[in-house]
Amino acid sequence: MEGNLKGEVDIHDTSCQRSKFQYNKMSSRYRVEYHLKSHRKDEFIDWIKGLLAAPFVLHAISNVDQNDDNDDLAITQRVKSQYADIFKDIEYLIANKIEFDSTLEVGEDRTSPLGQSRLNMLVPSIGTFFTELPLEKAFLWEDDKKRISARRMVAPSFNDVRNILNTAQIFHFIKQKKMPNGQKLRMVTFDGDVTLYEDGGSLYDTNPVIPCILQLLAMDIHVGIVTAAGYDEAASYERRLKGLINALEKSENLTKDQKHNLTIMGGESNYLFRYSEEGGSNDDADGTQSGFVPIEKEVWMLPHMQEWSKDDIQLTLDFAERTLNGLKKRLNIPAEVPIIRKKRAVGIVPGRRFDERLQTNVPVKLAREQLEEIVLTLQNNLEGYTPSRRIQFSCFDGGSDVWCDIGGKNLGIMTLQKYYNPENPIKPCETLHVGDQFAPMGSANDFKARLAGCTLWIASPQETVDILHRLIEG
Repeated sequence: MEGNLKGEVDIHDTSCQRSKFQYNKMSSRYRVEYHLKSHRKDEFIDWIKGLLAAPFVLHAISNVDQNDDNDDLAITQRVKSQYADIFKDIEYLIANKIEFDSTLEVGEDRTSPLGQSRLNMLVPSIGTFFTELPLEKAFLWEDDKKRISARRMVAPSFNDVRNILNTAQIFHFIKQKKMPNGQKLRMVTFDGDVTLYEDGGSLYDTNPVIPCILQLLAMDIHVGIVTAAGYDEAASYERRLKGLINALEKSENLTKDQKHNLTIMGGESNYLFRYSEEGGSNDDADGTQSGFVPIEKEVWMLPHMQEWSKDDIQLTLDFAERTLNGLKKRLNIPAEVPIIRKKRAVGIVPGRRFDERLQTNVPVKLAREQLEEIVLTLQNNLEGYTPSRRIQFSCFDGGSDVWCDIGGKNLGIMTLQKYYNPENPIKPCETLHVGDQFAPMGSANDFKARLAGCTLWIASPQETVDILHRLIEG
């Protein structure tokens, strides 16, 4: 699927008695629900919501004062049928768009009416769909679980549509798995924070997503963690993914090659590491060293990425750093909030200050409005800066910080598609990226993943686990 799916409550709790775990959890919920409820939303999802509003409005009031169970059931069935018909029509529109797009030549004008599918004209911002989506079937499945059509006071929501799109994408891959010549799923990639674990968290031994990842590997599916966390050494990733490493070590069901099908793409598309039982830095009691080993850039970096000028990269980061410093002064951000410069990224992150009354360090956080102002200004300024236009960069709001990275998640995923099998690269229709940040470009970094493969927009690590169970067991 093109990637129709995004993520973000207000975390005004400043109690110093909150644990770090609670803080991280609240930050995660803020980030997810903010985007789902009050930020700029996905135009395609909002368009579907608008279509579903008509049958809801027509039948909502008619049953409010009724106590007749038979009448209520009849209305529910009528609404359910109308919702299903709408999703069936959208299903046809997506299939038509896929067929229409396949006839266009590379570089052909897609902005004129003659170069657009019906869906492009209805939803101008729509992207590329890599697979057809059984939306009617997905709606009926979700409705059976959540009784969407039985609601009279609450219309189908953004989350309802998001989940239906997710389910449709899962159903597609389940169908392909059962077809002799189907385009089966060959690679699944994940964001880190809020997708595999809570914001700022780690993968511990008890994390329920770990058995799911092992099952994907056992199915000979390549697994990549494509994260904004940008470390140029393996130890930092190994600390955050310790539970997964332990599970791989202990696994007797996975072959060596299957274990090596796990990779980490850090800093969006800047650092590649592969799981190894020989070269990692994770020392065990038995003397083995399992973990992640770095892969040289010459081996995996895409040709056009190699052509980027080092000067353009440094000038882009310099300009982004100057912009952040200027914004820090203009927005009166406390001195304790640091700006951090890395080799391939620069960002502004929460700080800490000593509280005399409590006699301890307390967090110094950026306000939601400050985060928005920073990321949008940074994006806008860089788009007009000549060196940054000659490369690719990503500006995103992580929920508590703002970063500018060189590259993007689309490049990270495209890199893995080719790296795993240079002779027969994995296709976008054989790729699935799971993430929580699918807000509009300039505010979330999973957005660009839509350019490289099918996507699932989740809102919590538990959603990731639930979806993977359906994918694996289907």
